[in-house]
Amino acid sequence: MSGKTEPDREQTEFRSAVVLAGGRGRRIGMVEKSLLKFEEKTILERLLESLFRAVDEVILSVRDKTQEEKFRPALEKFPACEIRFCFDTLKDAGPLEGIRAGLLESRAEYSFVCAGDMPFVNSRVVDLLFEKASGHDAALPKWENKKFESLHAVYSKKLIPEIEKAFEREKRSVLAPVFEMKDVVFVEVSEIREIDPELRTFVNINTVEDMRIIIGSMSKK
Repeated sequence: MSGKTEPDREQTEFRSAVVLAGGRGRRIGMVEKSLLKFEEKTILERLLESLFRAVDEVILSVRDKTQEEKFRPALEKFPACEIRFCFDTLKDAGPLEGIRAGLLESRAEYSFVCAGDMPFVNSRVVDLLFEKASGHDAALPKWENKKFESLHAVYSKKLIPEIEKAFEREKRSVLAPVFEMKDVVFVEVSEIREIDPELRTFVNINTVEDMRIIIGSMSKK
């Protein structure tokens, strides 16, 4: 591939994506989940291909330089794409610190944030979330049971000071600072289902069994 993915959209405001890849993969044998491969592509490659149909740059949020070196070979397949790394300042502060670092590094006012173990992120769903977030503080998918997809959402830079306040209060939940913002749009999953009927965009890999299930589902298509 050329490393340049054709966008699904007309050029609009500059958009970023922050990919949280700093997890330690404890439930899958301490491996880098983003680098797991099926059908000749890593999860990270699949994710980047999809994201670059909707955004202009991708920030990979990782723990440290050692982890960065593990990811660099996967990026060689995207020579024409703008991909940068950022690093946690607070150690072991969870995904909230990864989001903070990514938003600080982002050149855009709005960034799509997702986990690095999501192989089927749908670029059209990402587009929808950017459209919903525009002019507001954030846009989060909301399930019928009132739960939220906080790691598959679009946030403005207004989240940064709220994260810092959350850390001062010793709060580590991603939703803690999100709910402090004044103008958050909640996108019903039923609307997302119109774009992605099986809601595969939310699938992530936590265990070896998750990987087996995904490979099995791919083989049946």
